[in-house]
Amino acid sequence: MAVVGLYFIGLVFGGDIADPNIMILYVTIAVVAFTFVLLTLTRMRRGIRIGAYTPVKVLSIVKCGQCSFKQIKNFAIGDFVFKTLGKCTQCTTGDLTINGIYTEGPPKK
Repeated sequence: MAVVGLYFIGLVFGGDIADPNIMILYVTIAVVAFTFVLLTLTRMRRGIRIGAYTPVKVLSIVKCGQCSFKQIKNFAIGDFVFKTLGKCTQCTTGDLTINGIYTEGPPKK
């Protein structure tokens, strides 16, 4: 596009164009071409500055069915909601089950 703009500027100032309407058209095309090039370059520069990827933290909520014991643990492969993990460590009579799975993303600005 920059080459097109330079070509039309060369036609206006170095050519034998007598009609002023054609000169205005060529200058307009040259300005649009240079604007397109500048906007493309600034968009490319902005795209390079992408922030570093931070992995998402996945957590599981474990609750006891008998007492009020609640624990938040890191998600493990094979975890699913309502999975029984064993006996409660607090009351020793209730079963620990996974009641929810959620993610913690990066803090919002």
